[in-house]
Amino acid sequence: MPNSYIRTGRVRRENLTTRVRVARWIDPLPGMQGSSIEKMVAVEFIRRGIYFEHSTTTNPLHWPPGTQEFLNGTDPTTQKADFLLPQYKIWLEIQGAYFHTLPGAVQHDAIRFTAIQAAGWRPMFWWEDDIRTRLQDLMNAVPEFYVVNYAKNNDKKLNRTGGQGGNFFEGTAPDTLAGLRKALAGRTKPQQKIQVKRRKKRKKKYVS
Repeated sequence: MPNSYIRTGRVRRENLTTRVRVARWIDPLPGMQGSSIEKMVAVEFIRRGIYFEHSTTTNPLHWPPGTQEFLNGTDPTTQKADFLLPQYKIWLEIQGAYFHTLPGAVQHDAIRFTAIQAAGWRPMFWWEDDIRTRLQDLMNAVPEFYVVNYAKNNDKKLNRTGGQGGNFFEGTAPDTLAGLRKALAGRTKPQQKIQVKRRKKRKKKYVS
């Protein structure tokens, strides 16, 4: 006797799985070496006009004596910062969810941040999940990064209140280029271009 197949019913639509096309992530800074979350922070710094140094091989911190023994014999001048902001004396670290939760990583980061604070700088750390979900809140939580108020000279251009409730753009903007001027202070000035005056060729007059 042949086997018989009986169709019991149709498959419900809610049980079906569909594929959703997700937009491909485009690298905004292809020439910069770093993870995607580091590039997200770098793009936001650039958008706000804040000078930063990324993954510096050396740091300008003045380490107190005994720091090398405190860091288990490692040279403190070779400590790399994910983001270094010399104008604000801020040492920013980007904490990945995997590497910074391994056994011993929390103790290592605590010792490192204590040494940075002893050198007179402010250590900060942002977690990967917070950067992906609420980067603007992290930026605005730091007073130095909260660039909303502009110079008073631009109040006439930026005033859109129409005289009601005063001007929203009051106050002065922080000096975001102080770190860049400090980094370029020791460099020599470029040579000035020598302007050479060229004589114009006289047109020959043809006598008819």
